[in-house]
Amino acid sequence: MISNPLPPIWTAYKTIQDCLKMSQKAIKTSDFIALLKKTDFMDKQAIESCKIIEQSKTELDDLFVVALWATYERFMRDYLQVKGKKLEEVSPDTLADLMYEHFYTEVEYWKPYDMLEMLKDTVSIALLGHAKQIVKYRDWVAHGRNPTKLPSAKIEPKSAYGTLNEIINQLLL
Repeated sequence: MISNPLPPIWTAYKTIQDCLKMSQKAIKTSDFIALLKKTDFMDKQAIESCKIIEQSKTELDDLFVVALWATYERFMRDYLQVKGKKLEEVSPDTLADLMYEHFYTEVEYWKPYDMLEMLKDTVSIALLGHAKQIVKYRDWVAHGRNPTKLPSAKIEPKSAYGTLNEIINQLLL
């Protein structure tokens, strides 16, 4: 049985966000050096350390969008492979087995946009539209953030999680 793989990633994201907030608060206290003695912040001024944490939050957001999409995409491939098992029920048996083997292998090479298009009668157009923005943003981040090919929208982890989680939940109904 396939289950939703996104909640653990979301929990990790929120936990790391909380840890970064606590680090920023610790930096502003007199215990800064004692609390962060074994970190790279030791040699930094408090203001510079807070600035590094803020930059890290932006990087973290982008990396979690990539992680959410990658996990969602793996879910979709697994989901389609399980649903494709129906191909084995076609006669004659040897042809059905060969068809399923081919389908099972080929799903690994399907483009994300093609997989999203397959859902257009199952999931709302709004969700699919946002999912397409997520994959565009994911591509932009994963391929080096080309400044001449900016994505149409900045995708925040919370909205990516909400959209992809909703799609998965609708498929699992």
